[in-house]
Amino acid sequence: MASGRESVALDDTIQVRFHLINEGGLIASLLAPLAGTRILFGSAPHFIVATSEEKPLFMLNMGFRMEQMILRATQSGLGTCWIGGMFKEERISGFLRLEKSERIVALTPIGYPDTKITGKLAHDAIELGAAKFGRRKTLREIAFGTTWGKPLQSVGSELIEALECARLASSWANTQPWRFLVCQNEVVAVAQAKRRYGNIREGKHYYRLDVGIAMAHFFLSAREMGGNGRWHVTGFDPTEVATEHGIPDGYEVLGVFKKT
Repeated sequence: MASGRESVALDDTIQVRFHLINEGGLIASLLAPLAGTRILFGSAPHFIVATSEEKPLFMLNMGFRMEQMILRATQSGLGTCWIGGMFKEERISGFLRLEKSERIVALTPIGYPDTKITGKLAHDAIELGAAKFGRRKTLREIAFGTTWGKPLQSVGSELIEALECARLASSWANTQPWRFLVCQNEVVAVAQAKRRYGNIREGKHYYRLDVGIAMAHFFLSAREMGGNGRWHVTGFDPTEVATEHGIPDGYEVLGVFKKT
């Protein structure tokens, strides 16, 4: 939980909370029927429920922050799994004391992985489901030069490594909606704003959450390699950035990474 509270924010004016629920079975019973069964999350001892003040960029910010917590949990040997569309907010909110403008954005079961046959079946079911939605895109499909569609040229190995880490990030139905444009001293993060597989629900744009997850992977890997920089999500005109770089309609400019 401390890793969630201490995670770096994209917009620190947005209030975010991570709630640890110890009655894992009860939370699982409130999820969609498939997710709540023993095969998937029914045996999880705990859940973390992520809530956010509903403000512009709250989904992007949550993806960025919660992924940092999930990666820290994974590093500690704990099992997690993003849950974004298998619940109704009103069913989960009974466990929480939410502010009027606070939304439940995502959940994750948390605990040590089940090594019994039920745990292995759940793991295989999730892996099979993810595989049905397609393979990971190649780097040349998600990262361009200064102009949309232009191949990357003459970039350092550390930047390539950071982009590769972003490429491998998790996403809703494995859709990988992120794109990156690499300029001389900046990297622009773009979202494919396409409605698919129920990725927009009750005012929550999960493709933005996905891009936040990928931005977290880029940021953390760049920092790990000694790079100094941060994502800016305000202070620029997204329309001007899109025009400057030839970004087509149907895509949203969500962030600009600048070296410091």
